[in-house]
Amino acid sequence: MTIFVIGAGFTGMQLAKMLVLERNKVVLIDNDAEKVRHASDALDCTVIEADGNSIDVLEQAGIASANAFVALTGDDEVNMIACQIVDSAYPDILKIARVRNYAYYSAVDSASRRKRTSSKDTVRAMYGMDAMVNPDVEAASAIHRAVEYGAVGNIIDLKNDFMLTTLSVGSDSVLVGRCMRELPGIDGWNFLVAFAEPETGALIPRGDTVINPGDTLGVVSRTADVAQVAQFADATHETFRRIVIFGADRVGSMLIPLIAEKRRSTLWQMIFGGKFPESSREVIVVDRNAVRCHEIAEKHPNVRVLCGDITDEALMSEEDLYSCDLIVAASGNYELNLVTAAYMKSKGANKAVALTASTAYGAVARKLGIDVAVPMRGTVVDSILSHLRGRNVSAIHSVCNRSFEIVEGDISDKSRFAGKKLRDLVDLDGEFLLLLATDSNGVTAIPNGDSALEAGSHVVLIVRSGNTDLLAKICGK
Repeated sequence: MTIFVIGAGFTGMQLAKMLVLERNKVVLIDNDAEKVRHASDALDCTVIEADGNSIDVLEQAGIASANAFVALTGDDEVNMIACQIVDSAYPDILKIARVRNYAYYSAVDSASRRKRTSSKDTVRAMYGMDAMVNPDVEAASAIHRAVEYGAVGNIIDLKNDFMLTTLSVGSDSVLVGRCMRELPGIDGWNFLVAFAEPETGALIPRGDTVINPGDTLGVVSRTADVAQVAQFADATHETFRRIVIFGADRVGSMLIPLIAEKRRSTLWQMIFGGKFPESSREVIVVDRNAVRCHEIAEKHPNVRVLCGDITDEALMSEEDLYSCDLIVAASGNYELNLVTAAYMKSKGANKAVALTASTAYGAVARKLGIDVAVPMRGTVVDSILSHLRGRNVSAIHSVCNRSFEIVEGDISDKSRFAGKKLRDLVDLDGEFLLLLATDSNGVTAIPNGDSALEAGSHVVLIVRSGNTDLLAKICGK
């Protein structure tokens, strides 16, 4: 594929790097000379110093032969205008934009749903975009999932009531010292380990892979079994009564209604049924912006809003915030989030979730004692990649600092899987593990060697990042 990327910031560079790794032809455009110089030195692709919303620049760079156009500048309007310009001249090119203005995002999301349900081919992409990615929505959703399932680790929501939970193995875990083939013999174990991340590096486990204390595991289970998975790993799973949210700008403001005003807690409903008692969850928001605090207090009267700095000892002691069950550091200052989360845990907070810049901070967060680190930029790249991988791929979730990808997709009639049992697929080059499969009756299960897949089956698998050839053989193009 030939893919144009406009904007050579952190996300643009990360996306371009992944696309080059997958052997795509990438054209990266930015009007900042320093960013262009850095990108030219770091990436094996065409890098142009120019305005990406100029049709003359795009045509000179070969936009007519492109398959996709991704706008990732720091300006929402520039990204939208660039997509409109490309759409007006080349409507068949896939156009994706990062847009942080929620009003724009909501409008395009609504239009996209109408397009998917319409039988008419004349329904056009709104604002000239086929897809819009809002990093704040992606990050807020990831943090909310982690909170609702006890902050035992990062949670990936899979199809049909399954989840993948990433968690660290405690020293008292019953899994310690066991190899993977022994796990089915543990009473109550009915799960699948998708990946392991020991100190020596991430891997897809084999039967003889041994689990050690401190290893990070990605475990596939039913939604109702997340607490049980955490118990096996010696991770503490709790229902939070007192939550402090630090930072109420973009992501924090989206989290407040999700955490404080949710009428039902999925976890509570699974365990006890009925509604979550609203009075049992106290949510406190701490932010340094007085105007923002006033707006939040008016909009969410059931939330206690404190205008100040979380490093103010007098404020923290007076409000007794150190004794909270959970601290969620979700400000726009990612380094401060790490410091805040680690500091609050050292002062007595039970668990901590931090919004970070990228997946590279995951290992640092674990060493600081932070329970969950949600990468802001990684979620954007994953969302874009899911649109670029073809119609048979519906979602991409990067794990292990982007070493592997959890891929959700459908088996086409051209797939090497179609009509075959898994044990017969011995000629596929590359690491992969099939995690879930949905049969013709709509039943989803963890497959075994005798499982046979038909065209149209929905699957979830883990592959090494960048191995699109293997992915094409599995799902079909």
